[in-house]
Amino acid sequence: MKTFNAEERKKFILDYVKENEFVDITYLKDTLSVSEMTIRRDLKKLEEDNSIVRVLGGARSIPSGTYEDPVDKRLEFHSEEKERIARYAASLVNEGDSVFLDASSTVYAMADYLDVHATVITNNISVCMKLKDKEKIDVILVGGSLRKSAMSLVGIETVRMLDNYYVDKAFLSSKAVDEEHGISDATREEAEVKKAMIKSSSEVYFLMDHYKLASRAFYKVCGLSEITELIVDASEEAYAEEFIETCKKNGRLVRCVD
Repeated sequence: MKTFNAEERKKFILDYVKENEFVDITYLKDTLSVSEMTIRRDLKKLEEDNSIVRVLGGARSIPSGTYEDPVDKRLEFHSEEKERIARYAASLVNEGDSVFLDASSTVYAMADYLDVHATVITNNISVCMKLKDKEKIDVILVGGSLRKSAMSLVGIETVRMLDNYYVDKAFLSSKAVDEEHGISDATREEAEVKKAMIKSSSEVYFLMDHYKLASRAFYKVCGLSEITELIVDASEEAYAEEFIETCKKNGRLVRCVD
């Protein structure tokens, strides 16, 4: 049986995570024929080198920092999971509600399912276009600087306009969520808009597919204690199940939708 030295183990881990996004400690221990303690030391060193992110039960590829895919590409990623989450989130909007919708692709999908009299305030031009023919929905688009890749409006003007409103519910998404560090995003500008929406909402819902669980991104948005509920798709992935279980043990409200 082949034995691996420390550098070979680290290369194996990095190659595996690059291809599969997540790797389980038990898999590494059995495959590399070393102790769990050795694997945990390897993962700790790789995280210190900013090569991976340690999560419950293993490690994940490090989020792409300040880069974010264009909105049309993000709509293609994990579309079935996003649709399930979006459908449930839309059911939480009641007759007469005022709501914030951010510029995320999951929240964009939610707009298809809105069918009650409500007022939507958003920084997302694409959401406005999707809602323009829904007679029951009043739409307010806040101003700001245009992020062309996301078709969103951001910046100090956007934040100032959001400060003028107070709504019943905010429906948001983000790049990553970690039980210890909370919710984080790929870009500072979008994160600041989300913070302003959180501050001006009675209830806050984050819509996150399970691929975003137990990971961190570039810019912190808020702690999990600051939100009403985390809405995720049901998954049998070990890291997702462990993340949700840890959240529930710590009193976080998590809704898993099938």
